[in-house]
Amino acid sequence: MRVKLKRIRLLVFLLVVIFIIIKPTEAVGLYFPNDKELDFEPGIEKTFNFGATASGRDVKLSVSGYLSEYVTLSKTFIKSDSTDRSFTVTLKLPKEIEKPGHHKIWIAAEEIIDESKMGGNIGTSSNVRVYILIHVLNPGKYVDMSLSAPNVNLNEPVNFVVNVKSFGEEDINSIKAAINVYSPDNEKLATIYTDKKPLKSNTEETLHAQLDTKGYPAGTYKAVATLNYDGKTKEDEKNFKIGKLNIKIINYTKEFEKDKINKFDIEIESDWGNRIENTYGEIKVNNKIIKTPNIDLPPWEKKTITAYWDTNNIEIGSYDAEMTIYYESKTTVEIGKVEVVEKKEALVEKPGVISLSTTTILILIIILLIIIDIIWITKKGRSERKQNKRKK
Repeated sequence: MRVKLKRIRLLVFLLVVIFIIIKPTEAVGLYFPNDKELDFEPGIEKTFNFGATASGRDVKLSVSGYLSEYVTLSKTFIKSDSTDRSFTVTLKLPKEIEKPGHHKIWIAAEEIIDESKMGGNIGTSSNVRVYILIHVLNPGKYVDMSLSAPNVNLNEPVNFVVNVKSFGEEDINSIKAAINVYSPDNEKLATIYTDKKPLKSNTEETLHAQLDTKGYPAGTYKAVATLNYDGKTKEDEKNFKIGKLNIKIINYTKEFEKDKINKFDIEIESDWGNRIENTYGEIKVNNKIIKTPNIDLPPWEKKTITAYWDTNNIEIGSYDAEMTIYYESKTTVEIGKVEVVEKKEALVEKPGVISLSTTTILILIIILLIIIDIIWITKKGRSERKQNKRKK
């Protein structure tokens, strides 16, 4: 019974030690108001109430972004043990702002790591950012626009999208875009037009147009969109691809060490807008064929496939390498030159010295003492039980 009681005490002691040594760390967070958007008015001033959540470390507060120079924080530092974790963000805007748009002012809270207290341990900090959104409208009519031009496969239509945002104080009666399409040789091929829409102040709309690509060869094309809004214009351009079922060899390993099993990497790229499954490569070099594993190649992506070439008993020199990529029912073949060179000497590293922090050493000592106590208590319990049996 006494032995069991000692074991319970030891277990409780062990749990206490673990909770003392391993303190849970809470990542810093921010409380912020629900309404953190503001329409610009000359000289407008507003205060927002923020708060930082509890954290195991001191926290630094900061502000960044366009218009951040017009922001004042009531505090820039919060101690880890501080009970007052609230602060205010006061915004006082100038009489005019040159750049219209929706501008984000970022409020950041970042934990501070005191390296002198880390004792050589690795420390990580957390940080969080939230923004205040300022809507700045331009006097009159003003828009921002962007063109989206997706990649397609042969004979598939291209669905262009023109996104238009109003940053003007006045409504716009009509927005419409003309999209000029240019070949890979920069020859103008077609002009297509989007639908027409009105655009109210401080809102956004999308315009759509479709290009029929039947008869267009594979390649990289350019689209230039010109937006017309009540007599004013704005432009944006994007490149897009018309793809075909094809895999290109972009690069490959060109130097190999003698008397070694070397990696033979081949970098490939898909010209197709669909996934190509079970792609693999075969390499014929020095009258030997080596093969890569099968992979799946996502649309338009690059990947590296790898085979292994054993150069034992192969002379130093230059060799032809015929690389064949197999995919679907097609192949891509490229013949290149590779070099077998003298084996490089491996670098021998000196044994490193493991440095342990004071905290780590103390933890190890405590764990060792606990193990010794458990062994001692167990042996003592056995000894007492034997003595009691003898007495009986």
